[in-house]
Amino acid sequence: MKKLFYAGMTGLLLAAGTLTEAGPAMELRVGSGETVLEHYKDYGYNVIILGDVTQLAGYDSIYPHLLAPGSALQKRIEQHRRKFKTMSEQADSLGLAVCLMSDEISLPTVVLEQLRQAGMAGSGRLGIDFDSEIFWTAYRAKYREVLRAWPRAAYVMIRTGENYSHPEEGFSGRTVVDKTIDDAYFKNMRRLIEETRKVVVDEFGRTLIWRTWDLGNDGFHANPAVYDRILQGLPSRKGLIFAVKFTQTDFWRYNDFNPMIGRGGVDQIIEFECAREYEGKGAFPDYIGPEHAEAMRRCEAIGVKGVWVWDSGGGWGGPFLKSDMWDRLNVEATTRLAQNPDLSARTLAEAWAAREFGPASAAKVADMLMLSGECVNKFMYIAPYAREHHGWKPSLNLMRDDIIRGEPLKALYEGSKKALPEALQEKAEAVALAKRMRTLFESAHDSIVAERGQAVYDDAHGSLVYLESMTEVVSHYVRGMFLYYHWQETGDATEAGKARVELLAWREAWHAYQTGIPKLPGAASPYRSQNTQEAASAKGAMADLCENALKSLPATAGNRVLSATGTAVSRQ
Repeated sequence: MKKLFYAGMTGLLLAAGTLTEAGPAMELRVGSGETVLEHYKDYGYNVIILGDVTQLAGYDSIYPHLLAPGSALQKRIEQHRRKFKTMSEQADSLGLAVCLMSDEISLPTVVLEQLRQAGMAGSGRLGIDFDSEIFWTAYRAKYREVLRAWPRAAYVMIRTGENYSHPEEGFSGRTVVDKTIDDAYFKNMRRLIEETRKVVVDEFGRTLIWRTWDLGNDGFHANPAVYDRILQGLPSRKGLIFAVKFTQTDFWRYNDFNPMIGRGGVDQIIEFECAREYEGKGAFPDYIGPEHAEAMRRCEAIGVKGVWVWDSGGGWGGPFLKSDMWDRLNVEATTRLAQNPDLSARTLAEAWAAREFGPASAAKVADMLMLSGECVNKFMYIAPYAREHHGWKPSLNLMRDDIIRGEPLKALYEGSKKALPEALQEKAEAVALAKRMRTLFESAHDSIVAERGQAVYDDAHGSLVYLESMTEVVSHYVRGMFLYYHWQETGDATEAGKARVELLAWREAWHAYQTGIPKLPGAASPYRSQNTQEAASAKGAMADLCENALKSLPATAGNRVLSATGTAVSRQ
């Protein structure tokens, strides 16, 4: 079971004398990802995301008895309604406003079939016709039914850039963009926003939050021209808020502060993620307080209406945590910054460390945490490539969730080979930073054990061993394969020898990681060598790639070459 490291943060931090109270800088502080609603209150949120509009609607007003009593879909919708009723009532008792959400377009598959039978015959995916009044009648009915049933749902949030409708559960859906961003896309997006706004805002007096999120560098979320054209074509902005990630694309490093923030004069809330699927999800320290502090101050200066903080979630699969302490650190820092962006990220880290590990060790733990961002940057990205590929997939998702891929590596090499020494050195530096982080934490051993106990120390220490072991695996992987690719291009025997040394070191590091990490107390589930979440995708992934490269290298390569640390070694 996860160990939840939370408490009444504001009071504890103030009592410690490390922070000063300030009025909320952000009017709206939206939270998501918690399973215990009291946590939202502790973190200072005033709006929480609960429930999916599409999964709460039965469409009785237009299709009576469409959902057969006792059918799987009818039971599923009733289950969602009961859960939402319980949680929304609890939220109300805590003084938290409720925000519904939905991907659009999303409909029960049986409703979609009814629309087709009634004459809707669109040419796009699922046959949805944005010019069909048949479609809009059903779309409006969904929102009217749910908003009428739940009068205390104050906000509705819509996403159109991705769609996870879960056909296996009886729902079908599609994004607004069909094949490309063309004139039809702009027309359909503007109508969808306005049709939704008229029901949510004009008819029911609620607030509509529209996520600009979509995929890539060229859409609503990242491209000012697309953003402006959509916004300028809206007939009304009454009751409308845009939600925008603080990064220009997804929550990667090597992304600019999103230029859409503050653009167009529409109210905005800005999105922040605390457990990034591209950076381990809390399996090891990855303190993003400094990054969030800078972004939060810029948001405050621009005058945004609020923030939306993802406490957890994002991505697919693992790593699965036994202890979420490092995620809790990021949540605490981000939510405190939402209430006072002038706070110091270092001060927040030290105050958190004092509570979790004891005051005597707080400074050393904070020193360790302030190194973690640089370590992750050097370990999980490749600087020469990322600098030239700002925005969408600056690492080509070499590591995402709990998988280490092989498919992107050649492209990362091609984009880095003009600065190959830098790319190789960066990975060695990541290992050195991870070792330094572990050593700093170990130097606080006695005080942590004295003030918080051996188990608390062991859990945190295990995550630092996890990080160090993972940096060694990735360092030897990238260095070995980049040197291998360079040997393939040049035929240089010295490069072949260096590649062989690194790949043999990778084999040892990978074996040590796979066998040692699962034994560590408090350690998250380990990373896997795959290209996707499917086990069959292991072919061509990291381990397969490295072993095949070793087979193709000359047998004598690496007999006497310099190792990764510059020491002369002999390898057979």
